[in-house]
Amino acid sequence: MPELPRTEVHNERVVYDGQPWLRVTRHEITTPDGARRSHHAIRLNPVASTVVVDDQGRALLMRRHRWIVDQVGYETPGGIIDPGEDPQTCARRELLEETGFEVGAFHLAAILEPMPGLVETPHYVYIADEPRQVAEPTDEEEAAQLVWMPLTDTPELLATGQLLGAGTAVGMLSALALHTRCLHLPHPAQQPVVPGHQTP
Repeated sequence: MPELPRTEVHNERVVYDGQPWLRVTRHEITTPDGARRSHHAIRLNPVASTVVVDDQGRALLMRRHRWIVDQVGYETPGGIIDPGEDPQTCARRELLEETGFEVGAFHLAAILEPMPGLVETPHYVYIADEPRQVAEPTDEEEAAQLVWMPLTDTPELLATGQLLGAGTAVGMLSALALHTRCLHLPHPAQQPVVPGHQTP
């Protein structure tokens, strides 16, 4: 394939440092059409999340309120990767803290940038199986209701805006595609997770 024209970045200046959450930078750039102009970029930390799938074709989701967008919806467990931390290690840690679950094998489903035109925030999305509840959730800040959600509900949840975040959406679609290829999915009902009990 022919080489694509690239935007040239001449300099970078930090205009807001909100670490450990975000930085805003200002750049002087020349775009492929030859125009020189200023552009801002938002730099966020990398994130890891996990779609945990049980043997009934259901995903472990957190139902919660996100105050910034004032929406109630469903998310996969996950969080910010600590400096020097492996993404999968982060995914396991966040899963245990937020849900009290451990899992078997991890499969890297996606590495994505949700808004590459303005925001840098690498997302590592995993799919895991063999869930087992070993503890109570310990992350009180991330308080949520845990629900076993059928993967077959993914299209409806997406169409009605109930999946919060690009990582959750991509993870659920990836899990649905993977499990559809491997087996005929049942159509179980949504079921809340009872704290301290094993997956039914």
